[in-house]
Amino acid sequence: MSVLTTGSATRLSPTEVLARLHQQKAVRAAKSRRRTAGVWFTRLAILASFVIAWEWASESGAINAAFFSQPSAIVDYMGKAIMDGSAVENGIVTLREMALAFVIGSVAGIAFALLRVSFPYFSDVSGPYITVLNALPRVALAPMFVIWFGLGEESKVALAVSLVVFIVMITTEAGTRSIEQEYITAMRAMGANRGQIFRRVLLPGSVPSIFAGLRLAVVYSLLGVVFGEMLAANAGLGQQIQYFGSTFRTDGVLGTVLFLAVIALALNWLVALAETRLSRWR
Repeated sequence: MSVLTTGSATRLSPTEVLARLHQQKAVRAAKSRRRTAGVWFTRLAILASFVIAWEWASESGAINAAFFSQPSAIVDYMGKAIMDGSAVENGIVTLREMALAFVIGSVAGIAFALLRVSFPYFSDVSGPYITVLNALPRVALAPMFVIWFGLGEESKVALAVSLVVFIVMITTEAGTRSIEQEYITAMRAMGANRGQIFRRVLLPGSVPSIFAGLRLAVVYSLLGVVFGEMLAANAGLGQQIQYFGSTFRTDGVLGTVLFLAVIALALNWLVALAETRLSRWR
């Protein structure tokens, strides 16, 4: 490979430049892999230390196992719940209610947000009502949802929808309003109608904000459903938590909470995956 020199400066040939760029890229990739491995090792070390200390404290009597349970008892409960099918059966009920609440609340929230952005008059009229409704403590009103919608799944779905719709609507509207006005002005100058502006500018530009709201919506839809099940239900993971809590089964309570945590992580991963796919489209 040739090297061109001009005075004290040294110029590399294009081949050498590409070779150095590839080398730097390989070094950065290796550092990134080492960092990722270190992060996961630290996470697992912290978790293992916590579990070991918890088990030791329960076995030695440093903490009361009747109140705090212990990891081995929780794992034993989770294994039995999976084997006898109770975890799967109740999990399906909770997931079905959560999925309905998530879809209904998300679609309604996105639709209301885009309507408010597209029609300023509608936004001005609905603004005070939305503020008041969002300020209502929906969890405190959970008994009213049972009265209005009954003891079945409808009351749990309605409670969760009341939480989800405002989260998605606010984040979507905030993201849509942050779109540069110059893009909309340019589209109008080129003769675009309201529908074309919506499809070409508003919708693609609001994708990041929509998914920020959807990530929160996944969590809150699950929380709303579980709380409703704890209040009044015949099945579901929330009903299981309420039952085990009333019978002082701390292993059952914490084991069911772990099931919920796994479900929440899996759902959040699915939303993140969908965001990655749609970001390419955007």
